[in-house]
Amino acid sequence: MASINSVEWRSICEKFTNAQLLTETESRNDPENDPFRSKYKARECLREIYCSLKSFEAGDGEEDTGGDNCEQRPTDQPVDGQREDAFSQGLSGDSPAGMRAAKLGAVEYYLGVNHVDTEELPAGQEHLMNCLKMLDRCRVSSENLGILWAGRDETETAHGFLETAESIYQRYMKEDGRPPTDMTEYFSTEENLLTHQERTKR
Repeated sequence: MASINSVEWRSICEKFTNAQLLTETESRNDPENDPFRSKYKARECLREIYCSLKSFEAGDGEEDTGGDNCEQRPTDQPVDGQREDAFSQGLSGDSPAGMRAAKLGAVEYYLGVNHVDTEELPAGQEHLMNCLKMLDRCRVSSENLGILWAGRDETETAHGFLETAESIYQRYMKEDGRPPTDMTEYFSTEENLLTHQERTKR
């Protein structure tokens, strides 16, 4: 993975900041006849970030699970289709592999939210499920899948995801004691990282 101070990493951070700006600010000014123009541009930025992260991974001499097509995602499935307890195994969030999984998972998350915002629910669900699969190994939650299913009037499914998210969060806080990392921090340069106080407030 590129160093936090490298030119390549700064370029990724700039693309992420641009995607956030397009999504949160510019999209409010999109014309009625093209209501998702800014969100589609943000999606392209996020796809470029995903591809860059995969190329960094391959460039580090580690296994490239995406091959030449950066749209492919890891397909690690628990044995016999069973979900494994996220806390019984997995990657440390501070390890290089954990950070890589977290960054790729964060991009999947933002792509999922982008697709949901543009009313492409099946694609949004796929990205959010990919995020959950990647980050499950890094001990994170599934709250946005709960929100997605609630929007589809699938209250039982939504309730299950939201309960799982709450349980994981409570367990994380009990075991770690520090606030979870805000996903935007994965795409910040060193001088823009949140302080402990700012992270706690968020």
